[in-house]
Amino acid sequence: MFKSLISTQLSVLLLTTLSAILPLPSAHGVTFQETEVQQSDFIAVAQPYGDGKYNLIVIEQIQGKNQCWSEAGANPVNVDLLLANFDFSGHCRRSTDSNGYSIRSDGQDYGLDILLDLVEQNGNLILVGNHRRNPGQAPIIIGTAQGLNGQPMKINLNQGWRFSKRTYEGKVLGHVYFSYDSATAQTPLPLNNNEPTQTEATNQEVNTPPATLPEEIPQGTIQEIVSPDIQSQKQIVKPVTINRTTRSNLTQTRWDRR
Repeated sequence: MFKSLISTQLSVLLLTTLSAILPLPSAHGVTFQETEVQQSDFIAVAQPYGDGKYNLIVIEQIQGKNQCWSEAGANPVNVDLLLANFDFSGHCRRSTDSNGYSIRSDGQDYGLDILLDLVEQNGNLILVGNHRRNPGQAPIIIGTAQGLNGQPMKINLNQGWRFSKRTYEGKVLGHVYFSYDSATAQTPLPLNNNEPTQTEATNQEVNTPPATLPEEIPQGTIQEIVSPDIQSQKQIVKPVTINRTTRSNLTQTRWDRR
């Protein structure tokens, strides 16, 4: 019995030592795929908070359930967030940060390599992707509100961009992609070089040169989460001297990734 006890203790000690030495699997090692979705079931919204700040939220309407939002007006299109008036679980899905949405281009998942942000410029609100690993590259313009009025606004995606859902081993996850197709846009998205990035706006009245946008988001901390359907989180502290939007501190009542 004494020998058995000693053997057990040695086994526990060996496992503890190995777990400290061997690296755990990383979320970046997971291969994700995507599946097409009904575009009308999704909307990207610039939700105001604080003083002139906006948070990007993506809402998915579950078919046959309570209406999650309504739209009114033009340039910009204002969004009435109807899901705030009832318990939207089982009716709507809402993503509020990089755990719930990211960029995918021509089949490649960019995760936290390109971070989504809302930037105010010349009376317009622009959705951009900022290169975290290569901040010298100009931001990628993904869409615009086509105006600015301090209310929840719809972000209209530029040509070549669409919504899709992340899949893992055939299972559809809650994560939403802003997915780019260079064939549809008739221009590649330069993600791996130092050339300025530019995509054409769907509304020809919006023609914002990306070179004039802020080139870098101040970096915060990154927490790795080992899970196939949850990405790493990023906290951003932006300088008060820059007039741009930051991440919302609003409390999310519930987020159903499924």
